[in-house]
Amino acid sequence: MLNFFGRPRNITEQIRHRKISWLELFYDLIFSVVLERLTSGLVADFSWPRFFNASVLFFWFFWSWHETSGYFDNHGNDSILNVLIINVQLILAGIAALFIPDAIAGNYTNILIAFVPMELLLIAVWYIIGHFDPTHGPASRAWATVYSFALLLLHIGLFAPTAGKFVIILATLLINYLVVFFANPRLRREYENTHMPFVLKDSLIERYGLMTMIALGEVIVGLYEAIGHPVTMLGLTEFIMSIVLVALVTAVYYQVIGELHVQMASSIQVMAVRWLFLLDIYAVMLFGVFLIFVLEKDQLTQRLWLSFLLFASLFVMWLIQKITSHDQQAQGENKPLFFMFEFAAMLAVAFLHKSWMILCLDLIMLLVILHYRYIQPVKAEN
Repeated sequence: MLNFFGRPRNITEQIRHRKISWLELFYDLIFSVVLERLTSGLVADFSWPRFFNASVLFFWFFWSWHETSGYFDNHGNDSILNVLIINVQLILAGIAALFIPDAIAGNYTNILIAFVPMELLLIAVWYIIGHFDPTHGPASRAWATVYSFALLLLHIGLFAPTAGKFVIILATLLINYLVVFFANPRLRREYENTHMPFVLKDSLIERYGLMTMIALGEVIVGLYEAIGHPVTMLGLTEFIMSIVLVALVTAVYYQVIGELHVQMASSIQVMAVRWLFLLDIYAVMLFGVFLIFVLEKDQLTQRLWLSFLLFASLFVMWLIQKITSHDQQAQGENKPLFFMFEFAAMLAVAFLHKSWMILCLDLIMLLVILHYRYIQPVKAEN
């Protein structure tokens, strides 16, 4: 039976120049649904409690995504076992996404039930690795043990009142993200014994990039709802400028992250970089929400939030580049003055009418691209 299902790849069985599989791409697509439902839930009826609920849900869903993606990057192959694991996780995420609107509104019961099998599957995955992979086994079992405690809390949450359910969801979210601190001593011994470097593989960086592009694609989808009908010349102009803005954000992302290679000093540092990638996806999602608000309502508060979130996304991109760069001279080139000017300019244009604001943001983004493409490399060479 075990021969029929196959076994995962051991962590020491590295694949040079690994390409992302079609299976991984298929798995990623379900999270376009997650992003759409989170965005729609905020756009339909925005309030700060709903915003906080949506934020917690985002990081819960994307914990499962980045955990499954990390597993497949280290242990993935074409075995029946791995095909089953990633497809079952896809189905479970899709089922849980059904209950996102209820959870954003404050009804957590169904989403809590849906999170149970998602947590259980990842516990099983790491126990399976503990069985098959003698090198990664100790750390994998620590991972599974910590997740088992989170699973216990989820079961307790099923019987808790509404406020208690939310506390449980938040607590399990923190446990799931902080598991690396519990497993770090075992991971360090593992990497020292095998002489493996602490790296974030290029294939996994590409997965984060693709997910960011999916998030930006969802921003464009939202623009079709915001443009209104019938389409006026002004609406069409704002639509075009908004798509250009999204395209420019994409260009900056690939300018900053495109040739990134990540090697750090510990597993915790590598995980921190992965968290920053998720944070940028989160900023992009919220950027899309407030871009829709600006196009539909054009209120100053929403324009200020749009500028802030655009800057936040760019800043996280730069931060990833800075902390992973081993070129000390290049690290010092992007001085705080550049970011102060960028942030001040984005805030200043928020006081303009939405059409002029979006046009000015397009121009600012062009300047950012020119800075990364031409000015920064020249300074680094000098």
